[in-house]
Order: sequence, then structure tokens, then C-alpha cells
Amino acid sequence: MNKIFNLSKQSILALVLFTILIVFTPTQSAKAYDVNSVLSLNTAQYFPFNIAPKPADVKPDVPQVDMNKVNIDHDPDAIKAYMQQIAPEYGVDWKLVYAIGAYESGYYKSSLAQYSNNFFGRKATSTTWMSYASAEEGIRDQFLYVKEHYLDRGLDTPAKMNHIYCEGDTWQYKVQYIMDNTQ
Repeated sequence: MNKIFNLSKQSILALVLFTILIVFTPTQSAKAYDVNSVLSLNTAQYFPFNIAPKPADVKPDVPQVDMNKVNIDHDPDAIKAYMQQIAPEYGVDWKLVYAIGAYESGYYKSSLAQYSNNFFGRKATSTTWMSYASAEEGIRDQFLYVKEHYLDRGLDTPAKMNHIYCEGDTWQYKVQYIMDNTQ
């Protein structure tokens, strides 16, 4: 019976580190994203885990984004560049998401945008607003939301989305105007 629990220090360390990785790895509900790394176990080394980065997939003609300008400054140009960069992951027109955010947040400057990283006027309940840890998280959630709640149902223009996204009749025209005038 004692032999079952006779573990080496390396085995115990590996078990502890594995447990930490499991506990602190984001779940799908926490919006898990590919971190472009590979984790492998090597018991021949003192530190048994080896994390080797995978090369980043850089797409031509997509500007590399200074994420501080997105997450801290909420710079509309950096947000636009970030949206252009991630749009292919979701199959969503970045101009649509950008226009909704620009309209709903006064070009990313409203207090809800500044303090809650909610650029899109989204509510959590009928009386509370969505809040995100970072602008990046709020933007990614909006791409997923637009895809799942609108595009997957054939609602692919502001005119088709209007009465579900917003109660007013003019929302569609304002969002479409921003889309048409965004380069």
C-alpha cells in the first residue's frame, strides 16, 4: 500500500504544476483563446515542464496593433486595426462591429466604454450593463455575439438587426452611415 504513494520530488512537482495549469486555464465561458504555446513534460530536467512558443500567424496587410492603445487608451484607430485583425476568426465584417461600437459609445469614449470596456451598449440584465476586464475581451465578445445572435440567423445588415439590437427605428441608419464612411 505504501508503494502507491511513494512519489519522487519531480513527480510531486509535476503533479502540482499540472494541477495549477488545470485550475488556472480559462474555460470556454471565460472566453479561452489560443495562446500559441505548446506544453510538454520532460522528467529528465529539474523543471519538468517545457513551454515552447509556436510562431505567430501574421497576416499580410493587417496592421500589428499596439494593445495598450486598445486596452488602455481606447484609441478608435487602434480598435479598428484590432477588429480588422481578428474579424477572420469569427467570419464577421469588422466594419459592422466597429460601426456599432462607434455609434453606441460615441467613438469609444462613453463612460460605459471607459470604465467597463463595453463599447456596444450591451446589457447583462434589464437593469445592469455588461462589464469586461479589458477592451480586448469586450471586443471579442461582441464579435462572437454578433455572429451567434445575428449573422447565424441571417440578420447580416444593420437594417435586419435594428429591432432586435435596438428599440429605436433610426439605429440602422446611423450604424450603416458609419459603416459606409469607415475606411
